[in-house]
Amino acid sequence: MLIESHDPEFVVNNLLLIVMGKLLTPKAAIFLTGEQSGALYVAGSKGRTGLKKGQQLCSPRTSLPFEKSLYRLHEFENVLPEPVHQSGLDIFFSIRTSSEHLGYLCIAPKTGKGNYPETELDFIENLVIISAVALSNSFLVSRLKAANRELDQKVQELNTLFDISREFNAMVDRSQMLNVFRFTLMGQMFVRRFFFLMKLEDRPQLIIQQGLKGTLGMEDKEKLLEMDTEYMEISDMDDPPDFLKDNQIFALIRMSFQDERAVLGISKRANQQPYTLSDYNFLISLGNLAFLSIQKTFLLESRIEKERMEEELTIARTIQNTLFPSPLPKPKPLDISATNVPSRQVGGDYYDVLCSDERNLYLAIADLTGKGIPASLLMANLQAMLHVLSPLQLDMSETTGKINDIIFKNTPSDKFISFFWGRIDLENLEFQYCNAGHNPPVYWNAKKQKIELLSTGGMLLGALSTFVAYEQGTIELGEGDVVLMFTDGISEAMNENEEEFGEERIADILASHHHETSQQIQQHIVDEVKTFCKGNYGDDMTMLIFKVGPS
Repeated sequence: MLIESHDPEFVVNNLLLIVMGKLLTPKAAIFLTGEQSGALYVAGSKGRTGLKKGQQLCSPRTSLPFEKSLYRLHEFENVLPEPVHQSGLDIFFSIRTSSEHLGYLCIAPKTGKGNYPETELDFIENLVIISAVALSNSFLVSRLKAANRELDQKVQELNTLFDISREFNAMVDRSQMLNVFRFTLMGQMFVRRFFFLMKLEDRPQLIIQQGLKGTLGMEDKEKLLEMDTEYMEISDMDDPPDFLKDNQIFALIRMSFQDERAVLGISKRANQQPYTLSDYNFLISLGNLAFLSIQKTFLLESRIEKERMEEELTIARTIQNTLFPSPLPKPKPLDISATNVPSRQVGGDYYDVLCSDERNLYLAIADLTGKGIPASLLMANLQAMLHVLSPLQLDMSETTGKINDIIFKNTPSDKFISFFWGRIDLENLEFQYCNAGHNPPVYWNAKKQKIELLSTGGMLLGALSTFVAYEQGTIELGEGDVVLMFTDGISEAMNENEEEFGEERIADILASHHHETSQQIQQHIVDEVKTFCKGNYGDDMTMLIFKVGPS
């Protein structure tokens, strides 16, 4: 019966009953070494020994004698505690197998204080040998059962992770993912209070809070994300934040993906079961799965936003290209050239050349704040106004004021336009212009052989209503004169040392190449800018150049 039994308690009770019933022993106890703790404890006791079942008798590090099969109490003088010495137990039989020492069977002297004959001691020794095998087998079976339970739990956890992974992969809605994660923690792990902390837009934020009160400060969030272990119980922290203590958070679990980190904080289980190493490993796997899936939703949102912006920029670029004049008018004696070199983004640059009649030629260049479709639409409005007003041949300063008022009334307060335009009388080569806050065009005066800047005008378009009239400038053009209009994409192009190309370099290039055609001058400037910034220009480069040839 003892050997076939796989119940340690059955073996212990029957061993005690057999000894006491067969040998008329008044007291008996069994001490065993705990499998987990390694400490000697009372596995069973009968008679008035004063010992309690489960009572620990020595620490795991205590060296216990077990070489002999029989010991007397005095041999444990400095090993076992005083309650054992006062229990009345005197004879100790080693419960051992060929490979391990399990504990002791302890008995008191025989009733009537008689000695046990050798035959009875031999009987007990044989009984202890049988019981040792039975106990060893029962412990082995217990370990196998525990291993099977752990294996079943692992299988269940793997199935849970597999199912959650499959659900996460099918989801794109972050709120649904968070709900699945929430219900898994509550249903599988019986956790009722928890939080999930991660960085969003470079700021640590709690994306899940369940059953918590109060707020976790930014400094504490940063501190938690810097934890250097995979999991940590709050009792091991030097100075845990009050938020964790107030909400009875028991442990923190760290997740990581590349350089990103997240932290899961959990309370004790509702079923009061302690967390095992297996539980922490499951929570780490579950947390990492949720972390990666949540990251995926942000990457997906970023990709969608990028595709939306690319589509918007494509539309804006199409609008912008249709607004540039093609082909350029070529009235004599002018040599006109223009270009728009696009950057990676669609800028708000605009230029135009239009003949209102056989005598008058208008040239304009502008730079609008903002990019994309809004800038392109504003550019289209500006072009429409120029095409409507230019045939009226109004005074340049007056017309610029009207354009400014229209833009101011019909555009948001954060939208402005730097604008330069002029009108050339093709018969007498008089150039009237107005500069509304634009980069001053560079004028090569061939007669004086020097550079001048065309800055006469007024404020940006759309900033304020016209309460001060714009001024108008006039120059008399002659053969060899060159006027170079440009946007800040050229003058503000930066090199790797964050040094701007600058208007002085533009003027120097014009002074050096004024004798060449407008197309050649334009190409020199584009090449110099691209070399200067190694092709990494962040804004459109737009130029409009005209040169006066022989009459």
